[in-house]
Amino acid sequence: MKHTFNILRIFAHTHDDLPAFHAGYLVLTFLVAAMFNMGTFALLVIAHMSLDIVKYREVHGYSWKRVIEGTVRESIVEVALLFTGLVFAVYFHHSVAGVAAVSGLMRAEFTVIRALGTIIPKVYILQDVLKIVAHIHHYLDSIHPCMHKEWTRLEKICLASFAASVLLLVIAPSILGLDAVIIEQIIREEIIPSLT
Repeated sequence: MKHTFNILRIFAHTHDDLPAFHAGYLVLTFLVAAMFNMGTFALLVIAHMSLDIVKYREVHGYSWKRVIEGTVRESIVEVALLFTGLVFAVYFHHSVAGVAAVSGLMRAEFTVIRALGTIIPKVYILQDVLKIVAHIHHYLDSIHPCMHKEWTRLEKICLASFAASVLLLVIAPSILGLDAVIIEQIIREEIIPSLT
């Protein structure tokens, strides 16, 4: 038993130096991102935002205005990626008429584009949440470096991306030539947390 404990202790101290550990971690992250739909990752974003509310209100004692600012700054990249992934999930869904009418090779390309457009945001969100959980005390003690400052270029790009994604989702029935009920069904399929 002591031998096993020593092996685990050594691994805990040296795992950051092992390329196999990083490769395995990356593969597991990718598999988890591929297994779950966007709704599961929306729950992770909501959990992150809830933690930010506690962080800025309870730990740092900020006013509600500053709590909202801190929460938006901490989560804007994740929210923008989540909605971008949702746009890819809707526009490249297998039941969309344009995708269904094309040849098998084109359908395969659409599937790859859809996979990349949804998995990349999910991997980023999962990585970010895992990093927060791994360093929870440091995360709660530190405030966002841009608090009380002008919005950064990245934050402006994320806000624009979020707005464009919402607009694309709203006008999807017109662009795709489908009934709004079908688009709503696709969005519901993606947003209700489940295995894909």
